[in-house]
Amino acid sequence: MISNFLFAQRECGSFEYHNKLIQIDPTIEGSQKAIENFININKSSVAKTHQLKTITIPVIVHVLYHYPGEDIPDNLIKSQISALNRDFRKENADTIKIPLAFKSLAADCGVEFQLATVDKDGRATSGIVRKYTPITKWLPDDKIKFSSEMGDDAWDSKSYLNIWVGTLAKLVGYSSVPGDPTNRDGIVISNKAFGITKNGIYDQGRTAVHEVGHWLGLRHLWGDADCGDDGIADTPKQETFTNGCPSEIRPSCDNSPNGIMYMDYMDFTNDDCLVMFTEGQKQKMRTLFEPGGPRYSILSSNGLGVPTTEQIPLQDTPPRWLHVKIYPDPAATELTVNLEFDERWVGKELQVINVSGQVEIKQTIISKIHKLDISKLKPGLYFIRAVKDGDRILERFVKL
Repeated sequence: MISNFLFAQRECGSFEYHNKLIQIDPTIEGSQKAIENFININKSSVAKTHQLKTITIPVIVHVLYHYPGEDIPDNLIKSQISALNRDFRKENADTIKIPLAFKSLAADCGVEFQLATVDKDGRATSGIVRKYTPITKWLPDDKIKFSSEMGDDAWDSKSYLNIWVGTLAKLVGYSSVPGDPTNRDGIVISNKAFGITKNGIYDQGRTAVHEVGHWLGLRHLWGDADCGDDGIADTPKQETFTNGCPSEIRPSCDNSPNGIMYMDYMDFTNDDCLVMFTEGQKQKMRTLFEPGGPRYSILSSNGLGVPTTEQIPLQDTPPRWLHVKIYPDPAATELTVNLEFDERWVGKELQVINVSGQVEIKQTIISKIHKLDISKLKPGLYFIRAVKDGDRILERFVKL
């Protein structure tokens, strides 16, 4: 219950993450510049039309869990979707916290989010993928985005917003930005800062709001440099990020008398004090959905359409693709049962069964690398069996 307090400072790794991508593939930087040029050319027309329609984005949430408590419930996921809609539509009651000097700049961005109802093959979906993983902590290296790395592959990013949720090392989240590789496109959120939990300093789902802001092209307010430029005219310059939950005017970078906009979602302030996007940020985000823009294809997504079949594909049963390792096989006196991929087996009962179905040995698993004395067994074929929370081990070995 106190896990959210582990983060003393909001750690968004999007800037560092993106720089690493450019180091791997320098052509990404060119894509970025082309998108910025597109925004600059088209933003004036968007300013005239951006109130005319609501943009609805299909969302697929990939839940990667190792321990049972990391398999977050549906209601928490739905609360996160509600938080995105609350803040992007300016329906948050705490807009009363916006200082008078900035109130006229606060924007209803006209962007909404819904869990997908149709997958890429036209089948019904809940918009949630749950997957057991042997990985206990994820780094901002995108392995969480690939099944080959024990994560989960992205759904078509031209039609869906992919959100990966798992246990992150240090960070609360990071995001791709428009122009990044499509198979990496989406946001990654710590399961300790996901959804509306009413517990801790990142308890209102605003880490995801911040990261989706990046996904829609917004930068940190300080432009990730001392008094840098975020490219938005109506956000005051500031020297760096803001911690905690301030309330007073904070001058910075000669922006007096109104000070910095620490209540903007693209700062690092605590969730209780993040309450607004600006009209300029709204304009930039919505420009991405103009014809030829990097998010334009979302508008024709079938992710919220009517499925061709109502049968939802079965989720993987953990741990489906990983098997307990038993060695040596054949064995004469001792057998090693390697359960290191999932320490939840420790404390459960393990049985050795002969071909007639009789239990020859019954033990409690005492460690992830469990040693089993089989010296008293007669030569022949045997089975190892264990059951836990609906998961089953059933492996065979030969006693010499």
